[in-house]
Amino acid sequence: SAFLANMSNEIRTPLNAIVGFSSLMQSEELSQEERAEYCAIVVNNSEMLLTLLNDILDISSLECGKIRFNYSAEEIVQICQHILMTTAHTCQPGVEGRLECAVDSYMLTTDVHRLSQILINLLTNAAKFTSEGSIVLGVEICPEQNEVLFSVTDTGPGIPLDKQEMIFNRFEKLDGNKKKGTGLGLAISQNIVKELKGEIGVESQLSKGSTFWFTLPFYKMDAHRSIFP
Repeated sequence: SAFLANMSNEIRTPLNAIVGFSSLMQSEELSQEERAEYCAIVVNNSEMLLTLLNDILDISSLECGKIRFNYSAEEIVQICQHILMTTAHTCQPGVEGRLECAVDSYMLTTDVHRLSQILINLLTNAAKFTSEGSIVLGVEICPEQNEVLFSVTDTGPGIPLDKQEMIFNRFEKLDGNKKKGTGLGLAISQNIVKELKGEIGVESQLSKGSTFWFTLPFYKMDAHRSIFP
Protein backbone atom coordinates (compact mmCIF):
# COMPACT_ATOMS: atom_id res chain seq x y z
CA SER A 1 0.00 0.00 0.00
CA ALA A 2 2.82 2.38 0.87
CA PHE A 3 4.54 1.58 -2.43
CA LEU A 4 1.35 2.23 -4.43
CA ALA A 5 0.70 5.48 -2.56
CA ASN A 6 4.23 6.74 -3.26
CA MET A 7 4.12 5.56 -6.86
CA SER A 8 0.80 7.30 -7.49
CA ASN A 9 2.14 10.55 -6.05
CA GLU A 10 5.39 10.36 -8.06
CA ILE A 11 3.49 9.70 -11.30
CA ARG A 12 0.89 12.41 -10.66
CA THR A 13 3.48 15.21 -10.41
CA PRO A 14 4.96 14.99 -13.95
CA LEU A 15 1.61 13.96 -15.42
CA ASN A 16 -0.08 17.08 -14.04
CA ALA A 17 2.65 19.22 -15.61
CA ILE A 18 2.28 17.45 -18.97
CA VAL A 19 -1.51 17.87 -19.01
CA GLY A 20 -1.45 21.44 -17.72
CA PHE A 21 1.20 22.85 -20.04
CA SER A 22 -0.13 20.90 -23.03
CA SER A 23 -3.47 22.65 -22.48
CA LEU A 24 -1.79 26.05 -22.17
CA MET A 25 0.02 25.48 -25.47
CA GLN A 26 -3.32 25.40 -27.29
CA SER A 27 -3.81 29.11 -26.68
CA GLU A 28 -3.36 31.23 -29.80
CA GLU A 29 -2.22 34.19 -27.68
CA LEU A 30 1.06 32.57 -26.67
CA SER A 31 4.30 34.08 -27.92
CA GLN A 32 6.84 31.88 -29.64
CA GLU A 33 9.09 32.11 -26.57
CA GLU A 34 6.31 31.04 -24.21
CA ARG A 35 5.34 28.16 -26.49
CA ALA A 36 8.96 26.97 -26.60
CA GLU A 37 9.23 27.23 -22.81
CA TYR A 38 6.03 25.23 -22.25
CA CYS A 39 7.12 22.65 -24.80
CA ALA A 40 10.43 22.19 -22.96
CA ILE A 41 8.54 21.65 -19.68
CA VAL A 42 6.32 19.01 -21.31
CA VAL A 43 9.33 17.20 -22.79
CA ASN A 44 11.24 17.33 -19.48
CA ASN A 45 8.32 15.93 -17.50
CA SER A 46 7.64 13.29 -20.16
CA GLU A 47 11.24 12.08 -19.82
CA MET A 48 10.89 12.10 -16.02
CA LEU A 49 7.69 10.05 -16.24
CA LEU A 50 9.28 7.55 -18.63
CA THR A 51 12.28 7.14 -16.31
CA LEU A 52 9.97 6.62 -13.35
CA LEU A 53 7.90 3.98 -15.14
CA ASN A 54 11.04 2.16 -16.33
CA ASP A 55 12.37 2.19 -12.76
CA ILE A 56 9.07 0.85 -11.39
CA LEU A 57 9.06 -1.96 -13.97
CA ASP A 58 12.71 -2.73 -13.17
CA ILE A 59 12.25 -2.97 -9.41
CA SER A 60 9.04 -4.96 -9.81
CA SER A 61 10.75 -7.44 -12.17
CA LEU A 62 13.77 -7.71 -9.88
CA GLU A 63 11.67 -8.44 -6.82
CA CYS A 64 9.60 -11.02 -8.72
CA GLY A 65 12.74 -12.65 -10.11
CA LYS A 66 11.67 -12.03 -13.70
CA ILE A 67 14.79 -10.21 -14.92
CA ARG A 68 17.26 -12.48 -16.69
CA PHE A 69 20.94 -11.80 -16.22
CA ASN A 70 23.19 -12.27 -19.23
CA TYR A 71 26.74 -13.03 -18.16
CA SER A 72 29.79 -12.56 -20.34
CA ALA A 73 33.49 -11.80 -19.89
CA GLU A 74 33.86 -8.01 -19.91
CA GLU A 75 36.78 -5.59 -19.70
CA ILE A 76 35.58 -3.59 -16.70
CA VAL A 77 38.21 -0.83 -16.68
CA GLN A 78 37.23 0.14 -20.21
CA ILE A 79 33.55 0.01 -19.24
CA CYS A 80 34.19 2.33 -16.28
CA GLN A 81 36.08 4.81 -18.47
CA HIS A 82 33.20 4.86 -20.96
CA ILE A 83 30.54 5.36 -18.26
CA LEU A 84 32.57 8.16 -16.66
CA MET A 85 32.70 9.95 -20.02
CA THR A 86 29.00 9.45 -20.79
CA THR A 87 27.94 10.82 -17.38
CA ALA A 88 30.40 13.75 -17.41
CA HIS A 89 27.67 16.14 -18.60
CA THR A 90 25.74 15.57 -15.36
CA CYS A 91 28.56 17.06 -13.25
CA GLN A 92 28.15 20.62 -12.05
CA PRO A 93 30.62 23.25 -13.38
CA GLY A 94 34.06 22.97 -11.81
CA VAL A 95 33.57 19.45 -10.44
CA GLU A 96 36.26 16.99 -11.56
CA GLY A 97 35.31 13.44 -12.47
CA ARG A 98 38.05 10.80 -12.64
CA LEU A 99 38.76 7.09 -12.55
CA GLU A 100 41.13 5.53 -10.02
CA CYS A 101 42.23 1.96 -10.73
CA ALA A 102 45.54 0.22 -10.05
CA VAL A 103 45.33 -1.88 -13.23
CA ASP A 104 44.93 -0.85 -16.87
CA SER A 105 42.75 -3.80 -17.78
CA TYR A 106 40.77 -6.50 -16.03
CA MET A 107 38.31 -9.12 -17.33
CA LEU A 108 35.30 -9.92 -15.15
CA THR A 109 32.41 -12.23 -15.93
CA THR A 110 29.26 -10.24 -15.18
CA ASP A 111 26.11 -8.73 -16.70
CA VAL A 112 27.53 -5.61 -18.36
CA HIS A 113 24.13 -3.93 -18.77
CA ARG A 114 23.28 -4.26 -15.08
CA LEU A 115 26.80 -3.28 -13.97
CA SER A 116 26.52 -0.15 -16.11
CA GLN A 117 23.09 0.61 -14.64
CA ILE A 118 24.48 0.56 -11.08
CA LEU A 119 27.48 2.75 -11.94
CA ILE A 120 25.33 5.29 -13.81
CA ASN A 121 22.92 5.47 -10.86
CA LEU A 122 25.73 6.12 -8.39
CA LEU A 123 27.58 8.63 -10.59
CA THR A 124 24.47 10.67 -11.47
CA ASN A 125 23.43 10.71 -7.81
CA ALA A 126 26.86 12.00 -6.82
CA ALA A 127 26.69 14.67 -9.54
CA LYS A 128 23.37 16.01 -8.20
CA PHE A 129 24.78 16.75 -4.77
CA THR A 130 28.39 17.72 -5.52
CA SER A 131 28.76 21.42 -6.32
CA GLU A 132 32.53 21.59 -5.91
CA GLY A 133 35.49 19.26 -5.59
CA SER A 134 35.50 15.87 -7.26
CA ILE A 135 33.68 12.64 -8.03
CA VAL A 136 35.96 9.60 -8.13
CA LEU A 137 35.01 6.24 -9.62
CA GLY A 138 37.23 3.62 -8.03
CA VAL A 139 37.91 0.02 -9.05
CA GLU A 140 39.91 -2.30 -6.79
CA ILE A 141 40.72 -5.94 -7.51
CA CYS A 142 40.59 -7.94 -4.26
CA PRO A 143 41.89 -11.50 -4.89
CA GLU A 144 41.91 -12.35 -1.17
CA GLN A 145 38.17 -11.68 -0.96
CA ASN A 146 37.57 -13.17 -4.41
CA GLU A 147 35.81 -9.99 -5.53
CA VAL A 148 36.04 -6.63 -7.30
CA LEU A 149 35.25 -3.50 -5.28
CA PHE A 150 33.64 -0.57 -7.10
CA SER A 151 33.17 2.80 -5.41
CA VAL A 152 31.92 6.32 -6.15
CA THR A 153 33.31 8.97 -3.82
CA ASP A 154 32.08 12.57 -3.85
CA THR A 155 32.83 15.77 -1.96
CA GLY A 156 29.17 16.64 -1.44
CA PRO A 157 27.29 17.50 1.77
CA GLY A 158 27.33 13.96 3.17
CA ILE A 159 24.51 11.92 4.69
CA PRO A 160 23.52 11.86 8.39
CA LEU A 161 24.39 8.55 10.06
CA ASP A 162 20.76 7.82 11.00
CA LYS A 163 19.68 8.25 7.37
CA GLN A 164 22.31 6.08 5.69
CA GLU A 165 20.35 2.82 5.77
CA MET A 166 17.08 4.51 4.77
CA ILE A 167 18.38 5.83 1.44
CA PHE A 168 18.23 2.33 -0.05
CA ASN A 169 14.47 2.22 0.55
CA ARG A 170 12.13 2.74 -2.38
CA PHE A 171 11.13 6.39 -2.98
CA GLU A 172 13.28 7.46 -0.03
CA LYS A 173 14.57 11.04 -0.24
CA LEU A 174 16.35 12.90 2.53
CA ASP A 175 14.62 15.86 4.17
CA GLY A 176 15.06 18.96 2.06
CA ASN A 177 16.12 17.03 -1.04
CA LYS A 178 14.50 18.82 -3.97
CA LYS A 179 16.78 17.26 -6.58
CA LYS A 180 15.24 15.65 -9.64
CA GLY A 181 14.95 11.88 -9.39
CA THR A 182 12.56 8.99 -8.85
CA GLY A 183 13.87 7.83 -5.47
CA LEU A 184 14.24 4.31 -6.89
CA GLY A 185 17.81 4.30 -8.22
CA LEU A 186 19.50 3.06 -5.03
CA ALA A 187 16.78 0.49 -4.35
CA ILE A 188 17.20 -0.88 -7.88
CA SER A 189 21.00 -0.90 -7.51
CA GLN A 190 20.72 -2.78 -4.23
CA ASN A 191 18.47 -5.42 -5.82
CA ILE A 192 20.81 -5.84 -8.82
CA VAL A 193 23.89 -6.22 -6.60
CA LYS A 194 22.04 -8.80 -4.52
CA GLU A 195 21.16 -10.78 -7.67
CA LEU A 196 24.81 -10.59 -8.76
CA LYS A 197 25.78 -12.09 -5.36
CA GLY A 198 27.56 -8.95 -4.20
CA GLU A 199 27.17 -6.41 -1.38
CA ILE A 200 26.42 -2.68 -1.44
CA GLY A 201 26.75 0.07 1.15
CA VAL A 202 27.62 3.66 1.92
CA GLU A 203 30.11 5.50 4.12
CA SER A 204 29.54 9.19 4.69
CA GLN A 205 30.41 12.16 6.88
CA LEU A 206 28.46 15.40 7.02
CA SER A 207 30.17 18.23 5.12
CA LYS A 208 32.89 15.83 3.92
CA GLY A 209 31.17 13.72 1.27
CA SER A 210 30.05 10.17 0.68
CA THR A 211 31.37 6.92 -0.74
CA PHE A 212 28.89 4.46 -2.22
CA TRP A 213 30.48 1.06 -2.81
CA PHE A 214 29.53 -2.37 -4.04
CA THR A 215 31.33 -5.65 -4.62
CA LEU A 216 30.97 -8.26 -7.35
CA PRO A 217 32.43 -11.76 -6.96
CA PHE A 218 34.78 -13.40 -9.43
CA TYR A 219 33.03 -15.86 -11.71
CA LYS A 220 34.22 -18.23 -14.39
CA MET A 221 32.41 -19.70 -17.38
CA ASP A 222 32.44 -23.23 -18.74
CA ALA A 223 32.20 -24.20 -22.40
CA HIS A 224 28.39 -24.04 -22.26
CA ARG A 225 28.49 -20.46 -20.85
CA SER A 226 26.92 -21.40 -17.56
CA ILE A 227 27.99 -19.43 -14.53
CA PHE A 228 29.23 -20.84 -11.27
CA PRO A 229 31.32 -19.39 -8.43
